[in-house]
Amino acid sequence: MKTIYLFHGEDSYTAIQKALHWRDQFRQKYGDINVETFEGSNLTASKFTEAVSVLPFLSEKKLIVIHNFFKEAPAEELKKISEKFDHIDENCIVVFAERQKADARTSLFKNIKKTGKIKYFPLMEKPELIAWIKTEIAKHNTKISPIQINILADNVGPNLWQMKQEIEKIALFCAVSESKSPTDKEIEDLISPNLSTSIFRLTDQLARKNRKESLKTLKTLIESGENLIQIMFMIVRHFRILIQLQSCTQSGLGNQEIIKKIKLHPFVVSNGLKQAKNFSSEKLKEIYQKLLNIDIGTKSSKIKIGANDSTELRLALETFICQLTQS
Repeated sequence: MKTIYLFHGEDSYTAIQKALHWRDQFRQKYGDINVETFEGSNLTASKFTEAVSVLPFLSEKKLIVIHNFFKEAPAEELKKISEKFDHIDENCIVVFAERQKADARTSLFKNIKKTGKIKYFPLMEKPELIAWIKTEIAKHNTKISPIQINILADNVGPNLWQMKQEIEKIALFCAVSESKSPTDKEIEDLISPNLSTSIFRLTDQLARKNRKESLKTLKTLIESGENLIQIMFMIVRHFRILIQLQSCTQSGLGNQEIIKKIKLHPFVVSNGLKQAKNFSSEKLKEIYQKLLNIDIGTKSSKIKIGANDSTELRLALETFICQLTQS
């Protein structure tokens, strides 16, 4: 085994679970006394040096798990600890587990890459996500149909932290209602839609000129507690991505070339390319201009936004939807 590991990536759930699995396996094999866990905000270079220098107690190996150090620790501590790798005993395994993508520019990242092993966890593609949902559902002794699994995948997306909560919510509902098989409507009512997947659905509805469902999706997002300015930002971002994707395909680029060029997850690119086909170049430019006008309106106070009142912005977005869905 290597001495130092980093688990990180967009799929932070799997990265953290990987570290927890290692911790549990070490405890079973080498005992609790040979496993130490630190939170990044509380770890200093001196504590690190002390932990990694101590020999395992009556055992072959020792494990140190450090959570969210890249995210929470001051920059100077990252640098100091990267300089302490020589102090790590050969029988000590150090695992850095991050709830976000680690900064590759830091000296700590570079030193781990040079002397240890880095495991990057990307967001799951839909087939992998569906398989994961099936496995988690089975753990709760709950049965849902393939259509309902698709509803979960499409509405929540590859955020496994949220997906796990939604599955637990469905399992609890089934236990309370004494039903092992919820209806499609019950699944839709139970889950909280993910913002990015909801924006994707809203765009599909706009392409089909489905005014009723478009307004309903916007209303659901607002009532779920999403900030309206953030919703507006995500709509603008989504249409900007569609314009970029359409431009790339018109230039003759393939999927992998597009992924590399605009640095988006394959899941986003694949779905976005399908969606971009529903709009002409002129229509996308028209939509983007309308959204730009709304954005300018909020910044010039033409569209007033108060601390607890976004009524005017909501009306502007509803008007935008109505204009796009005219027959």
